[in-house]
Amino acid sequence: MENDTVLLKYTFAGENFPITISIFNKLLRPIYVDLGRSTVIMNNFQINGLFYHDGQIDFIAPRSYVTLTSNPLKDQFININPEDSIKNVPIASDLGKNYSFNENTTPLYFRNILALTPNEDYSYPTFFDYSFWVSNILQTMNGPASMTYNPSNQFYIRKKTVFGKSIGWIGLLALVILSSSLPGQ
Repeated sequence: MENDTVLLKYTFAGENFPITISIFNKLLRPIYVDLGRSTVIMNNFQINGLFYHDGQIDFIAPRSYVTLTSNPLKDQFININPEDSIKNVPIASDLGKNYSFNENTTPLYFRNILALTPNEDYSYPTFFDYSFWVSNILQTMNGPASMTYNPSNQFYIRKKTVFGKSIGWIGLLALVILSSSLPGQ
C-alpha cells in the first residue's frame, strides 16, 4: 500500500505466522506508530499486543524505513475442512496434499489495523486496515528447507511425529500461502 505519506509492505514468511510490516515515512517530519491502537483480528477474534516486545520501534524518522515484527500468531495447525477447499489436489506423492481456498471458504481470515500519526502524543491517528486470507495449505512430511521457492506470503507450522520427537526430525509441515484484499488487487 502506498499513498503520499507512507509506503507499507506486509510480509508473512517464517515459522508460526509472524507478520512483518515495513513502513517508509515519505514525510519530512517523524511519524509515530501507535502500538496501543494497532491490532490483528483473526477469524473475527481481536488480538491486542502482538507488536509489543523488546526493541519494537514506534518512531519513524523523516524519509526512512522501519520494520515492525509481530510475535508469532499461530503455532497450531489450521483446521482444514476438505469440503471447503476449492480443490484438493495431491501434488506429488512425496510432498503431500495441497488445499486451495477463496476468501469465502478460507479457514483463516485476518485483518491488520495499523495506527500511524504525525503527533508525538498519538493524537489524530490514521488507521490502515487491510485484510488477508489463507489461499493455499500444503501438508507435507518434508521440512521447510526442502521448499525451493519461499515467497514473502508463505509461513509454516511444524509438528514433530512420534518418531521425530525422539530423533528430533521434522515430521509435518503446513505451508500456507496468503492472499490479500488490498485495494487495487
